[in-house]
Amino acid sequence: MEPPGPVGGDRHFIEKGCIGCHGVSGRGGVGPDLAQTALSFGQFLAQLRKPRGQMPPFPETVLSDSLGEAIYEFVKVVPSAPPRITNKPPKGVQSRDSCVECHRRNQPFLVAQYVSSSMFKPGRQNPRIPRGTPEANSCAFCHGVDHSEITQVKGRVSERICAACHGGIYKEHVIDAGHSYGPGPAEMGINWERNIKTPFYVQMPRKVMEMGCDPCHSQAGATDEPYWNPDKKQYTDMSSMPYRNGCVACHTRHQFDPAEARRPEACMTCHMGPDHPNWEVYSTSKHGSIYLTDARNWEWSKSMAEVLYKAPTCAYCHMVYVDGHGKRSVSHNMTKKIIWGMGVQPALGNLTDITQSSENMTTRAQMIKICVGCHAEVKARGYLESADAHKLMGDALVIQAREILHGLYREKIIDPSRRSQSAGLLPGDRFVATETPGGTFFPTALYYDVSTIEREYFDMFFFANLKSYKGAFHMNPDYSWWLGYADVLGHLTRIRDEAKRLRSEHQSRTLARYLLYGEVLLGLTVLVAGCSVWRLTRRLKRNNTSSETLLKR
Repeated sequence: MEPPGPVGGDRHFIEKGCIGCHGVSGRGGVGPDLAQTALSFGQFLAQLRKPRGQMPPFPETVLSDSLGEAIYEFVKVVPSAPPRITNKPPKGVQSRDSCVECHRRNQPFLVAQYVSSSMFKPGRQNPRIPRGTPEANSCAFCHGVDHSEITQVKGRVSERICAACHGGIYKEHVIDAGHSYGPGPAEMGINWERNIKTPFYVQMPRKVMEMGCDPCHSQAGATDEPYWNPDKKQYTDMSSMPYRNGCVACHTRHQFDPAEARRPEACMTCHMGPDHPNWEVYSTSKHGSIYLTDARNWEWSKSMAEVLYKAPTCAYCHMVYVDGHGKRSVSHNMTKKIIWGMGVQPALGNLTDITQSSENMTTRAQMIKICVGCHAEVKARGYLESADAHKLMGDALVIQAREILHGLYREKIIDPSRRSQSAGLLPGDRFVATETPGGTFFPTALYYDVSTIEREYFDMFFFANLKSYKGAFHMNPDYSWWLGYADVLGHLTRIRDEAKRLRSEHQSRTLARYLLYGEVLLGLTVLVAGCSVWRLTRRLKRNNTSSETLLKR
């Protein structure tokens, strides 16, 4: 195998994180296109050191002049973007009637979806839409007719456009933050803010976030001001994701079918994975098994206020509300029946039964009204209270682990000021598990550039304990126990063992230092004592010699 050749600017461009904002080969992203740049190296270096706009600075300690020059030489000669394989879009104002025919040639599947939608059909298809609302039977109704602008904004449709017809839904979903858990850590608001305003977001490569966190966090409130500049017609936040609209997260464009959004699979894309495995726990629960085996026979085209499902779905539990007379209604506010939210209370140091507050008792009553459609109230309430207890017992284990880490910080066995730097990540804060000097307290950021025991703690509270909590409330025994609580116990065991090992190593290093200092001190003592004896001996010899001389005289 041949040894690797010298590292060039193309590799540094990736390793130092440039690709995260400027895209593959520097052809642009949230940062400008750098391919075949006309900047001089001096101008390029000045932008690195004291950047304009949102770009973070790259001091010489992070990126030397020589590495900066290697990156500059790379982007200066990198090929420009490949040629288009489709026709260029038209420019200027177009006829409202020309949209469908033109797009039928270029995007036939898109047009097939749109013309089969209720929006395209003549007449008022949805009784919730106010009478007299113009029919949306043209692409121009949402996108406008200026194709130059449509191209510039990459087909963006503001959620306020949807509000023109669906004002009540817009208020519930966007204005009232109906798809968010309420105020988050550090008083962050909607889910989009909980994404872009987290202190670690600016350290992450933009393209990685565009593929990962951004799509799900942008499901409501991310399309307009303060994140959008209507004059420049561009997004002004740190995200590189150009396509945002919370409505289509559930009602996929361009069919916008309510029947699709009523099914659990519509929730699956975002509500899955190790931190919120809602789809996994629901689909393998008894409710989920009934849905999977019988859903083909259910009335998906009807409002959930009218149907009789044989088992609850995500939308039915979280969007249907029952009044005191048993009448059902549907709301796009999905948070008013959730007490525990994301479930990270113990990572913030909280171990409290919050279900007993008057607000949360009302919240629980709303959920039980759904359950009693099939179950007795005593069974429904009893089960949910058992799930509360299950969560709090898992939280107590997390609190134990949190206190172990706090002790390690306090004893300076874990030093928050020391960190590695992962490739592609920008410099920034060092995050810690508890409020401790030398680091930034933000436990959900403990997945990179941290010690092994801190990452173990992150996996414990953010993955295992949330699986346990979600499993309990979605009636899934295996996620509640083996994939949840038992896994939390395993993480706590490893954290205890690792803390013991770290303390032992710390004590050994401390003892070694004492022994080393002791040996040095002993050596110096012996040396001083030897010198003193030698000097005393010489003095005595001189005195004896002087005495003998006097006697001879």
